[in-house]
Amino acid sequence: MNQRVTGLAALVAAVSVLVAACGGPDEPAPTTSTRPAESATLKRITDRGKIIVGLRADTPGLAHRNPVSGEFDGFEVRLAQLIATGLGLKPQQITFTQLTADTALPSVTAGNVDIYLGGTTPAQAQQAGLLAAGPYLTAGLGMLYRKSGPTVTDATTATGRKVCTVSNSPEQQLARDAKLTDPSKLVGSTSVRDCVDELGSGGVDAVADYLPVVSGYASADPTNLSVSALAAPKPVDYVIAVPGGDTGLRDRLTRIVRTAVTDGTWQRDYDQTLGAAGPKPAPPTIPS
Repeated sequence: MNQRVTGLAALVAAVSVLVAACGGPDEPAPTTSTRPAESATLKRITDRGKIIVGLRADTPGLAHRNPVSGEFDGFEVRLAQLIATGLGLKPQQITFTQLTADTALPSVTAGNVDIYLGGTTPAQAQQAGLLAAGPYLTAGLGMLYRKSGPTVTDATTATGRKVCTVSNSPEQQLARDAKLTDPSKLVGSTSVRDCVDELGSGGVDAVADYLPVVSGYASADPTNLSVSALAAPKPVDYVIAVPGGDTGLRDRLTRIVRTAVTDGTWQRDYDQTLGAAGPKPAPPTIPS
């Protein structure tokens, strides 16, 4: 009898241990929701041993290609190097592809580039069916003007002055909304570069565009050009355009940018590329 009781007690104890190990009926089953999402783009990058980054490469300070050496430099180039390092690559394992405004986002969709850095806003990325990592810059409008000419820093000093913007661009509409100058004095051009050339020749008194863009031109020629930030309108975010559906890569890149902001790398790179002239905006707010 005692042997039976002892054996039964041992069996009950063993079953109790097994039930405890498996969890009770009210305990949720383990899930994999906390695991990082897989990234098809990151797998392609790893397999080929390099990352292909799309750039506009037509704006000093942001992304610019030296016509003599062929080397790329600027804040967005520095960011691409940070991204490569964060993905376990070396800067030499980056291939830069120069794109235009028309070909940039379609190149991400088609897989011709892995990511695109070029002033894309979250709305533009979403409209193109892409994801947005970051942001890596927060940009309001800025005014570029000649130091030897009229000091055009805001709507008051711009009144009656010729202000150049890119025709049919969001920046031109923002300049209209901010009433920077008389409508008849708002001059349209095909590119910011053309506006800057007009400014240099005295054809216009100022250039209005996003602050990082005009800051880049001022940093490239601080002797002759100066820049000011406008209080209005509301700034927009610059994001990294990532292939649609690739949440794994989006989240990885966002963490890389967040780390750069936190450890001071973002500020260092901004100061060395865009901060040589003009105001220095605060780092972007990175969602957690």
